[in-house]
Amino acid sequence: MRAALAQGCDPMVLTGEVWPKWRIWTRDADRFLDDAPLNKLTAPAGIPLSSFRAATLKSVAERVSKGPLPDRAVWPWILALGARNTKRRSGLQYCPDCLRDDRIPYYRLQWRLAWHVGCEHHHCSLLDRCPHCRAPLEPHRLHAEDGHMAVCATCRGDLRDVGAITPCSDDAMAFQDAGDEAIRHGSGQFMAHPTETDAWFAGASFLSALLRRANRSDAEALHVFLERMGVAVPELPLNPGTGVELLGTAERHLLLGALWKLMRTDLADVSKYLQESGITRQGFVSKGERMPDLFAETFAQLPDNARGPRKQAVRDPGQPRPRHEVMRMWRRLQRKLEMSQR
Repeated sequence: MRAALAQGCDPMVLTGEVWPKWRIWTRDADRFLDDAPLNKLTAPAGIPLSSFRAATLKSVAERVSKGPLPDRAVWPWILALGARNTKRRSGLQYCPDCLRDDRIPYYRLQWRLAWHVGCEHHHCSLLDRCPHCRAPLEPHRLHAEDGHMAVCATCRGDLRDVGAITPCSDDAMAFQDAGDEAIRHGSGQFMAHPTETDAWFAGASFLSALLRRANRSDAEALHVFLERMGVAVPELPLNPGTGVELLGTAERHLLLGALWKLMRTDLADVSKYLQESGITRQGFVSKGERMPDLFAETFAQLPDNARGPRKQAVRDPGQPRPRHEVMRMWRRLQRKLEMSQR
């Protein structure tokens, strides 16, 4: 994109010339590209294939997952673009101060990581929407006359022209730094236990799901446990099936700050508060959810409230749906309308 704008060309025009039979912007090119399309760039760009590979998210995602990555599905802890044709719903973030400091503005690879919510240099919260029109960031849709990448492709406003910058919370930045350390060194500290990178992120995902369940549930034992841990349940939207990879930056900021309060606690204290709260095994681990091995001993000490299979209740079509179900359906419809109207 920077190369196209520097040559006075639309990014989509340049990629159409390089790959005339392939619509690259209908997929997430930051994740991974096969060697065949990359080979078309090595000669004209004068950049070796290995450098192009290193500029993708695949190596980071493999350390997070430690297993095969799906071709199309969401990758754990990698922000999802939510692409519909060439339009995007989310997935990009930026620091306005970084773009302001750049001689030639550009997006950093780490801004695609779901555990990144703040700028490590300016200590401000990242933004994932245009500050003028609230549209998602779509630099591939810029035109030659825009000149650089710090421009909104929807309203043509300057992305660096923002009001007051929101500082990133210490807890959210601490989680971000810990995630980076786990990627760099192959391990990290999870509840005062040395843990390999993939297990660290799996544990973070498990606790994230626990917090989000508390956000939408009135289960007293779960709220008592979190209260004794000193964790305030973040107010998050009840989006259906949205993992951390699909949440906005502001929502992840709240979630990761609360998550860090759990992860920095000693496992012995967690076990103590779980037992004092009266939470059951079923309240701690949802059906079908994978629990990290680190919690196995704690889990065994919790009361078991397992019940036999129950006959599935048939909802009376004449009765109104529960509020949380209606809100999930409404948010799903809003996302579809947002994509279709741009």
